[in-house]
Amino acid sequence: MNCPHCANAIPDGSQFCNHCGMSTLAKPRQTRGKYVYLLWAALAFLGLWFAVRYTAGSRPANRMVAAIAHTPITLTDETENLRASSWRAMPVQPPYNGTLDITLRVMRGNPLDVVLIDSNQMDGLKNSGWQNIESNPNFNAVKTTTYHRTAPINQGTYFLVMRDTSLGILSQSASDVSVKVTLNP
Repeated sequence: MNCPHCANAIPDGSQFCNHCGMSTLAKPRQTRGKYVYLLWAALAFLGLWFAVRYTAGSRPANRMVAAIAHTPITLTDETENLRASSWRAMPVQPPYNGTLDITLRVMRGNPLDVVLIDSNQMDGLKNSGWQNIESNPNFNAVKTTTYHRTAPINQGTYFLVMRDTSLGILSQSASDVSVKVTLNP
């Protein structure tokens, strides 16, 4: 007869093993079950990540992982061209509550007015201009060429609005603006 726990040979009819001291009547514990479930869960998560990465690209897949794990995420990192006497709104969609960090630099061109507005303010901005919009006071700037603001923000949809108020006659006809928006937990 062999011990069901340590597999050493023991005398027939023994109730306890002479080597490990465990009962020969009790079934050995199965610890593999937990690890199998964890392995399947990890494989499912990796499969989902690869599927999103394959169909939508690496940036959306990395954003999905960052949103789930609440790690720092770069929402926008690009250069925009803004004509004189115009404005442009860039969507900012934090997937979780955190600290929003916005860095803006006019690489070439005119100083800009910058505001961060809630998505429900966009219709008012389009219809009546800048007079009646309510913006986030932590992210306002007037006639700036370098802009860096950090403040807490809730999950939702916002717009970073940049406005060039120059006429383009005695100034540049367009501005190149580098924008980086990062969300930290």
